[in-house]
Amino acid sequence: MLDALIAKFRDFVDDVAPSQEVLAQREALALQRACCGLLMEVARLDSAGAEGKRKAVSLAMRELFDIQNDELGPMIEAAGRQENRLTSYFRPVALINKRYSYEQKARFVELLWRVAMADGKIDMYEDQAVRKVADLLYVAHSDFILAKRRVQKDSKDTTLQPGG
Repeated sequence: MLDALIAKFRDFVDDVAPSQEVLAQREALALQRACCGLLMEVARLDSAGAEGKRKAVSLAMRELFDIQNDELGPMIEAAGRQENRLTSYFRPVALINKRYSYEQKARFVELLWRVAMADGKIDMYEDQAVRKVADLLYVAHSDFILAKRRVQKDSKDTTLQPGG
């Protein structure tokens, strides 16, 4: 009983005057949600291969963050719900621009391409979405195109392999 009361008091204090550690945890979680939301926006643009795209989102999130399955599943599920669709890219892009170096942003664009290509093709809506996010992240057009080509080449290489 006392432990529960102390925990509630700590939660209250963290809400009113959060420590630097709590602020850092909140920002890290917000960054994870921002990346997941953008990845899921690309995944939902083309319903073909939806399960493969969710798997690509999961792989991308694991590559970006040290995140456990019990946390990742609900995060992807929440980002995939209709009511959680992004109405603006401003907030997630602002978080990424604040926290990521240029190289990390260029890598994130490549991960967006991987999600788009998870069904074996990139449709025009996926292309537009990745292009828009890359522009908002200030990723150079040359790096945007190079990332797209790498993903397309990797996709072709895996389909040419036996059993691929």
